[in-house]
Amino acid sequence: MPFAVPLCAVLFFLFVGVAPAAESVSIVLTGKVMTTVTRSALMPFNAVVDEVLVKPGDAVQEGVPLLRYHLQDAAGRALQREVTTGAGTENLKGQVLDMERQLAETIAQRNKARQLAASGLGSQQALGRLEDDVRSLQQRIELLRRTIQKNESNFVLRLKELESYYGEPIREGQQLPLTLALTSPISGYVLSLESTLNSGSELAAGSAPVKVGQLNPVVIEVPVYEGEVSDIKAGDTATVEIPSLSNKKFTAKISEISWVSNDMSVSNPSYYTVELIVPNPELELKPGFKAVVYFKGAKQ
Repeated sequence: MPFAVPLCAVLFFLFVGVAPAAESVSIVLTGKVMTTVTRSALMPFNAVVDEVLVKPGDAVQEGVPLLRYHLQDAAGRALQREVTTGAGTENLKGQVLDMERQLAETIAQRNKARQLAASGLGSQQALGRLEDDVRSLQQRIELLRRTIQKNESNFVLRLKELESYYGEPIREGQQLPLTLALTSPISGYVLSLESTLNSGSELAAGSAPVKVGQLNPVVIEVPVYEGEVSDIKAGDTATVEIPSLSNKKFTAKISEISWVSNDMSVSNPSYYTVELIVPNPELELKPGFKAVVYFKGAKQ
């Protein structure tokens, strides 16, 4: 008689005895497109705009003019005075000459005192004071010469800095040109202009009327939950979908994963910033575009 297997055992084997394999699912997150590098062109002086030379979206090379301007009256007078005055070392050089004369006299006195002391007719104490005076004068002269050298070197660097603003060599004492240029700090694309930037606009020193960024490649950052971040590795690829481009898909590479949570509070869940690099040779991706990111390989 064949061995009979109870029906309950068969059912147990079917439902429990074989565990289903873990399935690979995607992590879907959203972020925004950002430039890899963004730099602002900073105004070095209080100025008045003469002409705006670029518009948003223009490709620019590092050092090319973005706008032309002239200095506000007070700034112009101050800069002209700085160039006319120069390094301002004349007074220091006069002090050096006076000290050198004093040093020569003190050395002569020291030498005479040394001869007298050697013959027993002079005081060693007086000789010691004169020796100290000679060393002190020599040290003071050396310090003044170093100060003069530093001031003159700094002024040469200042003239080179002014050359970058004016676009031509600047020499001590010359009459400065009327027009200057604000140039691009990097090669890239003009991202934005200040809303009030027009011919005749006044700009304060330190203001940033033009922003330039690099758009190929672009960066996308997304926050990944702590329970999922271990399934993502730097160097992995991900798919990026852009809703504003009719859900067009791009391939991205994970470049960096933060080691510290965005929120360290124990009562709140932890999220880690994941950075992705997306090639953008056709400049289809613009900063601010919403991006849906699909990470593959997570385990459910």
